Amino acid sequence: MKKMSSNYRCLLRRVIPTRLSLNVHPFTTTRRTIETASTSTKPPVINGLFKYAQLNNKSYIKINGPDSVKFINGLVSSKLQESFVKKNLTTIDASKTNGEFSDTSQQIVPVSKFDIAKGNWGLYHESGEHGPYVARFGQYTAFLDGKGKLITDSILYPVPLTLNNVHATKYPEYLIEVDKQNMAYTMMRTLEGHKILSKVKIKTLKEDELRTWDVSIKFENIPHTEENPWIDNILRPMSAMKSPEDALAFTNTVVGTLFEGFETNIKGLYIERRTDEILKKDGSAPLMFRILTDNTVDNVSTIFNSRAFPFEFTISKQDESVFRRSRLSHGLLDGTTDVKPTTVLPLELNFDYFPDVVSSNKGCYIGQELTARTFSTGILRKRIVPVKIHNLTALQVYVNKQDPDSDKYLEVGMKTNGNNETLAKDETKTQMAPNPFGSGKIVRKRNRPVGSLIAFEGDVGVVMLRTEHFNKLFPQDRLNLGKPTLFIDIGGESPETNVIIEAQEPFWLQDWFKANSPKLI
Repeated sequence: MKKMSSNYRCLLRRVIPTRLSLNVHPFTTTRRTIETASTSTKPPVINGLFKYAQLNNKSYIKINGPDSVKFINGLVSSKLQESFVKKNLTTIDASKTNGEFSDTSQQIVPVSKFDIAKGNWGLYHESGEHGPYVARFGQYTAFLDGKGKLITDSILYPVPLTLNNVHATKYPEYLIEVDKQNMAYTMMRTLEGHKILSKVKIKTLKEDELRTWDVSIKFENIPHTEENPWIDNILRPMSAMKSPEDALAFTNTVVGTLFEGFETNIKGLYIERRTDEILKKDGSAPLMFRILTDNTVDNVSTIFNSRAFPFEFTISKQDESVFRRSRLSHGLLDGTTDVKPTTVLPLELNFDYFPDVVSSNKGCYIGQELTARTFSTGILRKRIVPVKIHNLTALQVYVNKQDPDSDKYLEVGMKTNGNNETLAKDETKTQMAPNPFGSGKIVRKRNRPVGSLIAFEGDVGVVMLRTEHFNKLFPQDRLNLGKPTLFIDIGGESPETNVIIEAQEPFWLQDWFKANSPKLI
């Protein structure tokens, strides 16, 4: 971890204290020091940028009752309770394997003991910087079918977000976020079907009960080499909360700082953790939020407390497509608008590289058999990567002609530079050997594609690629000599009409190469 100079480390100290007066387990963190600028160097002027967009395609299902945690834990890929029972050999602790998914932990501090069936305590997270922790912010997770394929991704919110104490409600309460158009009815039916004797209440909220906002907060002009202020002010202390009381106190502090005077209007708050590694590498990278407000909030920027920050803020309203494009540029998906139900595996979407999205050590849940087996063997044939798209207009015209209800994705081919020989999409003619029972026939052999276009917004998107081609597409010598070209054949009369796809290196790629280099030989 880069050490932050005092100019930037204290940037938010007056806003969100990094050392709260909470009864948490003490521990020390180790940071690698780097040279910083001389104290005589005048730091750049810092400005804030607050971007927001309202989302209209989200629906919410509320679950509450003494069995809420146990019930949801059996349906999602995240681990929501500390204890578990291994029932068969397909439930495997990946930390004991040598595969790509192995994990090591240091300085583990356990969470305090409490009754998960009582009170409104939040969410359990199994992999903080120093072991498990408790939080009241939303958790990105996944619902799988019995074959281990993704039904939908989702955000799970503890509600209410802020409380006077953790026993303000008798039982835990949660909201499950899904796409309104494609998934609300399906998920409600799924939840009701698994309820059986569980002591929970399930209901869909009215469409106008909540409003959903994507928000990005960025501190401009901070050098990229400095530690991002969000790490020391939100992400690190958030993962240090070891009890429901600590988590509630920290949440009340954060919400009270960012939305002073409007705390009760904030019903749920998700802090984007899938970009943690990006923030660690870029001091100026924005932190993304998803915010649920009541229906009295017409504009989330009007309740944002910019006065708490020691610099000026620019407020910018955006179309929701801007946030979607930003997510896709990092290889992140959101809902069934981006990925079609039951067509992909969660690990193919890199969920194992995101904090607490899929657990290798939680016991049984719907769809866990194939996921556990993949953790055990370390073998995964496909993964999504972000891409840039060229000849976008032609692609959009072609997509508009396709069946919108089809569960198929556009195939991606690959060709070598310097010639038009396609490696994975052309049909080749093969002459059969002489046949004594008749004349030989020409057989057309069709090679499989190297990948599929999963989703795109403008000129960015994500493609599911076969991992066997990673060495060619992301050469480690950085010379790019003979690097092949990806394309989508849209049926044009010449190769120039093809849509060219340019693969972008995902943030997790070097970790993947380190874990898989022996398998690629």
